[in-house]
This record gives sequence, C-alpha cells and structure tokens, in this order.
Amino acid sequence: MTDNHISRPALRVSQPLGQFFVFTLDADTLNKITFSQPAEIRKRFEQEYAEKDRGYSFFGSQRLESKSRLKEIAKFIESTDATFPNSIILAANYDQEGVLIPNDSQECWKYSEANGHYNLEIPLNYRSASIIDGQHRLHAFDQLSDDSPRRNMELLCVVFLELPSPYHAYIFATINFNQKKVDRSLAYELFGFNPDLKTSQFWPPETLAVYLARVLNTDPKSPLRRCIGLAAEADELFKSEMEHDSDNEKTNVEVRVSMAAVVDGILSLICKKPKEDRYLMRSVENAEMGRSALLPIDDLPLRVFYLSNNDKAIYDILNNYWAAVQSTIWSKSQANSYLLKTVGIQAQFDVLKILLKKLPITLVNYSEKNLQEILSGATILAQTGTTYQASGIGRGKIKEDLLQAIAEKLEQAIQVNPQR
Repeated sequence: MTDNHISRPALRVSQPLGQFFVFTLDADTLNKITFSQPAEIRKRFEQEYAEKDRGYSFFGSQRLESKSRLKEIAKFIESTDATFPNSIILAANYDQEGVLIPNDSQECWKYSEANGHYNLEIPLNYRSASIIDGQHRLHAFDQLSDDSPRRNMELLCVVFLELPSPYHAYIFATINFNQKKVDRSLAYELFGFNPDLKTSQFWPPETLAVYLARVLNTDPKSPLRRCIGLAAEADELFKSEMEHDSDNEKTNVEVRVSMAAVVDGILSLICKKPKEDRYLMRSVENAEMGRSALLPIDDLPLRVFYLSNNDKAIYDILNNYWAAVQSTIWSKSQANSYLLKTVGIQAQFDVLKILLKKLPITLVNYSEKNLQEILSGATILAQTGTTYQASGIGRGKIKEDLLQAIAEKLEQAIQVNPQR
C-alpha cells in the first residue's frame, strides 16, 4: 500500500458478458473511493416528479425508507452476528460524468498478473468506481461512529473494469428484476441502455454509442465483427443478429478492443458530456423532444447527424473508416502489434475525429475507397506497431505517427474539396 494506491489480491472470473475481479476491501476505504449513480439519479427524479406523482417503480419507496433502512443495517453491522457474504458490485474506470478514465491516469484501477495470480491496483484518492449493487449495505457503514472498529470490516467485492455506463443498469436490473420495486425497462432507460424502450429519436448519446458498437461487433460486413469485448457478448446478448450469418469465422482474428474503448470513441464524435445530455433529454420540460432538446457542438462534426436522427450516416462513416483501416494498416500488421489492440484503436478513433474536422463530410470523401487512399501512407507504420506501449503515451504516439503518415494524402483530399 502507498499513499495513492492499495494493492489487493484478486480472482479473475470470465463469463459471457465479460470478465470481472473478485477481491476484499474494508468498508471505510470502499466508501471513500466509490460513488452511487442510482442515488444521484433518484434524487434528481424526486425533484422533477415531486408534484406529478408519476410512480417510477425503479426507486419504489426508497426515499421514505432509506434512512431507516440504513440505520437498521448499521445496527446489524454492530451486532455479534454481522456478516455480508454477498458481494458489493462495482464498475471502475468511468467517472461520475460517464467519461472513460484514461489508463495512465492516477484515477485508473489496474490489474497485473504473475504466474496465474492477479493483483488489483486501486487508487485511494479518487471516486473512480460506481456502485452497481449494494449501496445500502455499504453506505450503512457511514452511519457508524467515526471510531467504530466495524468500519474496517472486510467486504466481498466484485469489480468490472471499463464497463460502459449503460451496462451498469443492465447488470443492476438483471440482479434485481425479480424484486417488485425494480422495473428493468426503467433502469435501462435511466442509464441510457435500452434501445427497445423508445424509438431511436429518444436515445441519448450513450444508447446510440452502445447500439452502434453492438452492430459493429455483429454485422457480417463490419471490419470490427467479433473483435469487440465484452468477451462473448456477440454470442450471448446479440445471438439473434448472428443467426442469419452463415460465416462463423471472425473477420479480424488478431484485432482485440474493449467495448469501453469503442463506446467511448463513438461518444467522442457526437457528445462531450454524456450524462448531461442524458439528463437534459430526460428532464420534464424536454421529455417529448428527444434529441432535439440538445444543441449542436461545432467541433463535433457527427453531432449534427445524431441530432437529426441520421444514425445510418454515422454508422456508414464508421464502417467505411474501419474498413479502410483494415485494408491499409491491420492487414499489414504483426499479430502482437499495438495497432491491433485497444490503445491502437483508441488512437485510430482520435485520427478519425481529426479527419472529420478537417475533411468535409461528403459521400465521396468518406467512401471506403477515398479513406483508403488517405490512409495508404499509414501502411508503413504496420511494421513498427510492436514498438509502442499500452498507455496514454502510447496512444498519443500512435496518433501522432498516423497523422504524420497521412498528412500529405489528407492535404490533397482537402484541396480537392476545401469547403464544408
């Protein structure tokens, strides 16, 4: 343990949704490094709907019962029979605004492995893990006196690293849907997960980003098909989309990228503050406006397509870009190249964002053929892809080298069509 981090031995568990780590940590420390989105959202909705009595069953009567419930749990904690054998479920590395925390940040949870044994490196000075389930159990410890030795009780914990915010609701609802006070659909809606609850006009940016990532992972024509983790997501969550695909081979065997990186990359093209956009769309005065409740942002060129509900245009640009990357960079890269891993995909998203700002968005400019021509200069980097590192510095270096490699071709393309 240092002043900034604590190391905890952990078990890694792999399941269809993805992998998570099981560990223990004392309640007092856990309360200092976590935050609770359900509590924050509940407070907001209580304020908005106080006079309307809309009966949102996701929160049930927790507002009236929460204080007494916390006190009851606190009494149990102080008893001689106190035990909590079920786990507190956390999601780390997304901040309270729903933004992915860079992996070289002091706020980032990390893991290491040696000889089959895992250790978690947990930051102590930041609230960088959201409580998915178990907030009442955990927060009850704050009801104890400051000098109570029970504040140091070890708690069983599960943590998902880099699980996109909308999936927090998926897990919460999956755990609790049998309880009458929890409405699965509403839980999905509040966290921006459920694309089936309303028409796409009402999808906040997070929902669209998750949806597009899912399509990229399952579309037989997608260059990212079955390359995006959560681990077996395509087989389990989106099975129906793959039943019509007779080709069981993966498009890119070597390419591996986290779901968080893809969702974050898509979000970066249409949104700056995901949670703020979601709140604006879900406020009482904007409830029937959908995406039109939001404003354009000049340096987010694809946001205009999002606001106009033209999701196909966004997907076509993404698909054409990654197809061009596949043919110019990935196909020439070694299997262990960082250009094929999460840090490389993040850098390539950064390059796409710059392209969208510099090169006017037209069908010709963002055709697969034209993007291949622009990216053709980057083929040379495929031979040096193993020299980078999996960090923020590595991401920045890949981005810098890619931009330098395509600079001449990009300038030529801009001169052909300089006006947006």
